[in-house]
Amino acid sequence: MQHPSSHQTRTAPIAARAMAAAALLSALGIIGSARAAEFSVLWGAGRGYHNATLAVQTAPLWTRDLTHSKLDVVLEASAGQVTASSGTGRQHLTHVGLTPFARWWFAPQTALEFGIGANLFSGTTLGAKHISTAYQFGDSIGLLHRFADTPWTLGARFTHYSNADIKRPNPGQDYLQVRLGYSFN
Repeated sequence: MQHPSSHQTRTAPIAARAMAAAALLSALGIIGSARAAEFSVLWGAGRGYHNATLAVQTAPLWTRDLTHSKLDVVLEASAGQVTASSGTGRQHLTHVGLTPFARWWFAPQTALEFGIGANLFSGTTLGAKHISTAYQFGDSIGLLHRFADTPWTLGARFTHYSNADIKRPNPGQDYLQVRLGYSFN
C-alpha cells in the first residue's frame, strides 16, 4: 500500500482552504454588489461539535407589506469553522456558504427566518464523522430581534448541514446557534 508523501498531505488542506477562500470572495462580491446591510457572528453547538461563523446579509432584495406584518428576502454569505471534540479524523473543517433567507416580520422588530443554501466544506471527515461530500446543503430556521433605535440584532438559529443523500453516509450536522448582528443601514 502506498502512503501519501508529506507534500501531498500538506497540499490537500492548502488546496481546500484556497478553494474555500475563492468561494467566499465570490460570495462577498455578490453580496457587495447587492448592498451589504448586516454583519453577524454566530456560534453554536450540537452533539459534541461546535460551529463558529461570520456572515454578511444584503439589504432586502424583495419586500412585501402585509396587513399587520411584512415579508422580505435577503442573501447571506458566510464563512466559518466546525470543530469536533473527539475522533481520529480532522478536528476542524472550514466552510463557506451562500443562502437566501425569507424573513417574516410578525412584529415591527421581530422576525422568523428560513433559508436553504449551498455550502462548501474543506474536507469530508470531522472527528469520528464522515460526511462523504464537501458540498453540503444548509437548512436554517431562526428567530431574530432588532433592538429599536440601535444597529444591533440578537437571534437564535437552528442549522442542519447535509448532502441530501447525494452520497452515503450522510450523517448530517445539527447546530443550535446564537446570532449577534450589526446593521449598517
